[in-house]
Amino acid sequence: MINKVVLINPYPHYAKGINEATIYPPLGIAYIASMLEKHGYKCRIIDANILQIPNDEVLKIIEKESPDVVCISINVSTAKAGNALAREIKEMFNKKVVIGGVQASSVTERTLRQTLADAVVLGEAEETMLELVQKDCNPSGVMGLAYLENDKVVYTPKRSLIKNLDDLPYPAYHLLPPLKMYKSRSRKSPVAPIFTSRGCPYQCIFCSSSSKKSVFGPTFRVRSPENVVGEIEYLVKNFGVKQIDVLDDNFTLDMERTHNICNLIIEKDIKVLINLQNGVRADRLTRELVFKLKKAGVYKAGIGIESGDTQIIKNIKKSLDLEQVKRAIKWFREAGIISYGFFIFGHPGEDEEKMQRTIDFAIEANPHIANFVGAVPLPGTELYDIIEREGRFTQSVIDGVEGGYQGGIYSFELGKVNQEMINKYLKKAFKEFYLRPRKILEVMKISLSPGEIKWTMQAAIPVFRNILMKRAA
Repeated sequence: MINKVVLINPYPHYAKGINEATIYPPLGIAYIASMLEKHGYKCRIIDANILQIPNDEVLKIIEKESPDVVCISINVSTAKAGNALAREIKEMFNKKVVIGGVQASSVTERTLRQTLADAVVLGEAEETMLELVQKDCNPSGVMGLAYLENDKVVYTPKRSLIKNLDDLPYPAYHLLPPLKMYKSRSRKSPVAPIFTSRGCPYQCIFCSSSSKKSVFGPTFRVRSPENVVGEIEYLVKNFGVKQIDVLDDNFTLDMERTHNICNLIIEKDIKVLINLQNGVRADRLTRELVFKLKKAGVYKAGIGIESGDTQIIKNIKKSLDLEQVKRAIKWFREAGIISYGFFIFGHPGEDEEKMQRTIDFAIEANPHIANFVGAVPLPGTELYDIIEREGRFTQSVIDGVEGGYQGGIYSFELGKVNQEMINKYLKKAFKEFYLRPRKILEVMKISLSPGEIKWTMQAAIPVFRNILMKRAA
């Protein structure tokens, strides 16, 4: 009978070019842990990533804890470490092992065969993991799983998405390392991340949220304003949180709900800063909403732009009017909210002229900060399928990657796009956007707090090392 579960976020010690200045708590496994605790199970979370605990040390903890089940969450960066850890746990201790996360849902069969895991959770994991544990990790008959039986992969029926997100308990923050250990661009600390919604109805070809094997699926589902603000109050009261980072794909998609969340924060006079870290769509904003966000405590907001070329916007199925982007950035500036523009080089159909157009648009639209990265073809996305069909991979990403969006190593060629071109224009973009006297002064001005200065330095160093410096071909 199962009583104790250990949940692990692996440490990808090999990863280069990931944003080491921004490391959030693993909310996925924290949600699973809270669900299991609610039903009487004892849980421990090992966030090996933030604690930088290598696999051999994690194995020692597993031996000491002797859990009944080990749950490991993997993404494209942590997959190599997580897969190796799962197999070692099976071989050394013969424990029940369950794998979940974006990478496991996208590369299911390969994950099962590499790890020897008892099951892979497909999609949202809270209800699936609870039922699996209640059945002593016998995957047969549990919806939303894949497992090996006589060396064949068995897929159980797909589990329905969770309709009422308010039914989920808040993540088990008490099982995580202290929030002050995590990293983000913080004006005040400690910082806590939250999801106020799940699912993305858009079809951007590069994004795991819109992939055919997306964890949260294409259906946009929301938590009520009362539930969201209740969690913020809980974090402020119990963990001394002074900044909230919203990680939604589409926080402002339902603009009326966003207004209501802001109104509750204002009415309750909650003293907390808010960072819309993951970005919002420029076409799901009004000037009124932007100023309401400011009044509620929002001090920074990202905008997913991706390209300054209208044809590329169509190619990647972004469905975005670039004039709306310029208007949104103008509103953020008027409201006193720091704006981040997110741009990606390496889209299908790009060439040097179109990449230059993105740089020119970034300068014209003039967000406070422009984040330029190279494309990473995540398994399960349409971008991955296009490269597999029309281009070529220079190295496999199916088992995870060792270099992130800013690693300077891009694993594909597609049309005129290759690693050399991407790196050339990343370097050009950073120089042309930032090495302007007015922009240098602006960046210095908005990085006022000690936390922001520290973050800026931590974020800039790998960029200069991996992109701006000369790299071997």
